[in-house]
Amino acid sequence: MAQPYDLTTALSGEVGQPGDTFWLCGGNYVVGHIDTKIEGAPEMPITFRQMPGERARVDGSLTFYQSTGNLVLRDFELYRSDPNRLSAQNGVGFEPTDIRIIPGIASYSPNLSFINLIVRDQTRHGFYISQISQNNLIYGCIVFNNGWESPDNAEGHGIYAQGATGTKEVADNLVFNNSGANMHIYENATNRLLAGITLEGNVAFNAGALQNVRAYRDWIVGVDVPAAGADQIVLKENMGYHPPASGAYDQVQIGREGVNGSVALVKNYLPQGLVMNNWTDATVTGNLVAPQTPGYILSLNQAQVTLAAAWNDNSYLRSPSGKAFQRDLIEYGFSDWQSATGYDQNSTFTVGSLSGTKVFVRPNRYQNGRAHIIVYNWDNRSSVPVDVSSALARGTPYEVRNTQDFFARPVASGVFDG
Repeated sequence: MAQPYDLTTALSGEVGQPGDTFWLCGGNYVVGHIDTKIEGAPEMPITFRQMPGERARVDGSLTFYQSTGNLVLRDFELYRSDPNRLSAQNGVGFEPTDIRIIPGIASYSPNLSFINLIVRDQTRHGFYISQISQNNLIYGCIVFNNGWESPDNAEGHGIYAQGATGTKEVADNLVFNNSGANMHIYENATNRLLAGITLEGNVAFNAGALQNVRAYRDWIVGVDVPAAGADQIVLKENMGYHPPASGAYDQVQIGREGVNGSVALVKNYLPQGLVMNNWTDATVTGNLVAPQTPGYILSLNQAQVTLAAAWNDNSYLRSPSGKAFQRDLIEYGFSDWQSATGYDQNSTFTVGSLSGTKVFVRPNRYQNGRAHIIVYNWDNRSSVPVDVSSALARGTPYEVRNTQDFFARPVASGVFDG
């Protein structure tokens, strides 16, 4: 601590050894944009993390490339102070040249972990995980207000992941208010696959909130031609929300073009519609699917391939003005859906509106005493009880913070008495 490195030098890879930890003291670090080949070693990563009890803010963006990775970033805030995210150009697609659009974190290397970061106000995506990356982890991050806009287009996804080698895990992140999609798990390059990606325990809402040029979805998972297809995709225990005044599409889209391999949707809480396209094998169980808009609860399109599915024990709710089920453009009521497909024999179907409350507490796997608390308060109650015993021991001091205004005063604090 007596002779600290400046952060730009530390991130360059010119100093430090595998197994080292660089501690970021409280303060604002202006780094601009850094391209780096920094790498640790297997079981000996180089780690950058915030000092406990302090607030480290990094003003800039980071790209990791041509390395073996073995790097961990955790606990600090990465933001961009550049306010220029409005292009004046028309007809340039996704590459305007009058503004500089760069992801907050771009990974072109394997074995990278991004843990409990706040990534906001970047000029393109919050995170971009490339085709050539593998064994990347994005965990416990808060990702919001990223992206750009032009007169005829807008983009900038919360988390954008591609690739088909190794694994990619995107878990327990809170992703909202981005210019593009919040979760954009997508490929469109010639003959490329999208595979081995797990989304678990994430929350996404308010896609496209930064602009009024084009509508996006909170969840996009799939490929467009000339890419080949998607495979080994898992969505487990994720949570969505579509605000009544949102301009986003209200359906979760799992599969786009091409013929896809296997997908698993397990125990997701989705007060939104669901669209699934051309999967060969699917496990769909334990989910709530409950759009609050007039569209279909579920639209399943299998024109290109026969589906083998384990599909049961789901809960469906349709608004009074909404529609039930659609398969290959044929509309079904619930009982007809069961008869035609053989699916959902032990599932439930209701017409009405969501009511009551639903609470999720997801303890953080890397920080004891930390958790994401998600409350669906459909009745607009003045208070909702929350059992946090899975995250806090009796007698532990606590603070409750608003994710959408994280560094404001805590909305509640005290000592947990069980």
